[in-house]
Amino acid sequence: MNHNIIIVKITSVQTLERCAAIYPSAYNTEPWNDNWTYTTALALLTCYYNTPEFRGWVALQDGKIIGCAIGNIEPYYSGDIFILKEVFVAAEAQNLGVGRDLLATMKENLETINIKMIILSTRTPIIDFYSKSGFKVMDDVSTMVYAY
Repeated sequence: MNHNIIIVKITSVQTLERCAAIYPSAYNTEPWNDNWTYTTALALLTCYYNTPEFRGWVALQDGKIIGCAIGNIEPYYSGDIFILKEVFVAAEAQNLGVGRDLLATMKENLETINIKMIILSTRTPIIDFYSKSGFKVMDDVSTMVYAY
């Protein structure tokens, strides 16, 4: 892991409030250029938190949250799987290995409870990040959207 960065499990909705504070800085710049606010980020993260079998981790540096990984366990015909919903790192802490450390801790924790597969959806600019952590693009799988 990185110098003085520690990864811990999310155990309360109050932690999500602190995660929501960094969410816009992670996604409102390149390559995403989204338009998140604290309020919309908190609504999304709270929705994930209230999902059955929620699991989440935060990266802390000097007690300050600088990154987060969130998802939930779901049943699957071959055994339970983990659906990774979000991995984000505050803009000022990006490219320092924080996301890599979050993924490594998450994978170690999930392995201890017999999760054999992690599935995520992402946009093209970040595929290499996940590939470096052992994720592979699934053949014959596409993400589709219907928008009004």
